[in-house]
This record gives sequence, C-alpha cells and structure tokens, in this order.
Amino acid sequence: MSKTLGFTYSDTAFGSPATLNLQRANLNFGVDFAEKVRLSGETKVVNVNSSNDCPEEIRIAYNEVKDVYKGTSIDASHYAPSRKGFSLVTQLTEVGRVTESVTGDTYDLPFSLHLVIKAPNDALVTSTTIETLLKRLLSSLYGENVTTLTRLSQLMKGAVTPPEL
Repeated sequence: MSKTLGFTYSDTAFGSPATLNLQRANLNFGVDFAEKVRLSGETKVVNVNSSNDCPEEIRIAYNEVKDVYKGTSIDASHYAPSRKGFSLVTQLTEVGRVTESVTGDTYDLPFSLHLVIKAPNDALVTSTTIETLLKRLLSSLYGENVTTLTRLSQLMKGAVTPPEL
C-alpha cells in the first residue's frame, strides 16, 4: 500500500497564460550577515553592510507544534495518526532612509515582514510541498495572470477582495 499527498483544489487555465516570474533575493549569509542572536530553535542575523542606524535583520525560528489541528475545521475523524507538526517563522526587519536631494534632510521608514509556516510532521510533507504552497501564498498578493504590481498596490490601500470576484 502506498500513500500520496494531494490537494483538493484545481486551477482553471488561462487562454494565454502569462509568464509569472518572482525572483528571490540572492542572500549571501556567509559574507553579508553576522550572527546577532542564537537560541535553541531561533537565530537572528544582521546585515553587516547596512548602517548601524538603518539595520537589516533576519530572524528564523522553529518550534514544535503539539496539535496542528487546533484551530482548524477538520473533523476529528479525518485526523492523521499523529497531530504533531512544526512552525517555521521568518522575519525581515529593515529600515529605509529617505534623503531629500536639495536640502539633504533625511527620515527613516521602518519595514517588518513575517512569514509563518505551520505544517504537520508527516513523511509526505516535503520541502517541495511547502514550496508549492509558498508559491500559492505569494500569488495571492498579485493579480490573476498578470506580471504587474497593480494588485499589490490595491492591497496596500486595504482593498483585500480580489477585483475578479
């Protein structure tokens, strides 16, 4: 007997699908970052190339989850033999500096981005599974079949319902 993991959604194809391309930043941890905090299950690194008053920090934390079903609507009759799982948190904090070209006046803008992945400990949950779901999550920030940032701009103004609905 074998098991497979599948998801119950299906995506309707577009007549002329756009080539969607979201490139990742090529972080060079070994050269550009230094350890700031190391705890059990958590690390925080700082970019050594950022200025002291405008730091860039990345936090990565891992925790065990006793019951991945807690807070879900999944009926107990459909629970896996184990309820255990993990939570992975990544956080980017960044400070951008704005400089006025004529006067030289400056001010700083703080940014904080978090991503939380909570998943069961199951042999069928692989890094490929998580990457597939990450791509779906990131796609929710963009419009249907487009390569523009229009939808992200709408979300930044509080328009959370996709305009296609």
